[in-house]
Amino acid sequence: MKFKFSLEPVLKVRKHQEQLQKQKLAEQVSKKNEINHLRNNVQGSLEEYLNTSNAAEVTNIQVIKRHSTHLEQVHKRMEDLRVQMEKVDEKVSEERLKLADAHKKLHILDKLKEGEHANYMTNSAREEQKFMDEISSQSYSR
Repeated sequence: MKFKFSLEPVLKVRKHQEQLQKQKLAEQVSKKNEINHLRNNVQGSLEEYLNTSNAAEVTNIQVIKRHSTHLEQVHKRMEDLRVQMEKVDEKVSEERLKLADAHKKLHILDKLKEGEHANYMTNSAREEQKFMDEISSQSYSR
């Protein structure tokens, strides 16, 4: 007789749920990396702009206005990216908690399966020993 875990369908569902949570976490981490990459690009372009604009001499008021407008836009973009990063960090934390919960539920069922399998093996060994004892007692009595 083959071992059959009574909660095998539930175990399959839990494994699937854990895989889905891993995918969701990976998506959020990917979004976080994208935002971080954008922030680094904006920061690098700002530093480059500041380095090149400091080298040139300001000639008139329009250049100063354009320079300040550009800096304001870059700072606004950096602030937007910071806010997006905070939201994504929060989502990553939530997904990590969900993944931990899904893993815990799966682990519980795995332990239950191991326990049932150990009981099955013990009972099988006991039945086999009982059968062997019966055979040996029959051969001894003849």
